[in-house]
Amino acid sequence: MPTCGDILVVDDNQPIVEFMFEALQDEGYTVRTALGAASALALVGERRPDLILADLHLGATNGMDFVDQLAKIGSADVPVILMTADSQSAHALAVNQSALCLIKPFDLDDLIGCVGKHIRLSWQS
Repeated sequence: MPTCGDILVVDDNQPIVEFMFEALQDEGYTVRTALGAASALALVGERRPDLILADLHLGATNGMDFVDQLAKIGSADVPVILMTADSQSAHALAVNQSALCLIKPFDLDDLIGCVGKHIRLSWQS
């Protein structure tokens, strides 16, 4: 059964972006991608996504800084799932409940389940 929703994938690793793009598009989502925080913020400004999947380490920008920047442009209510292979950072995020986190490497079922659980469609808000 097709799903719906607009997802923005933000990661500086092109193969991960491509994997997530294809997997989520196959599930019926509209998927946009960005290879960095600046281009991601521009895309959010053009059209607010229903969910953002962002790497915790985006080159010069930290994922939490990216979340702060989203708030500054009026998009604090967009759910953000931060992805990381750094287990210490993931634990700190979970303990502080400061962000949702998906641990890399993840498999397709983890990705699809996480998205389905946390996407906030605009008509549901």
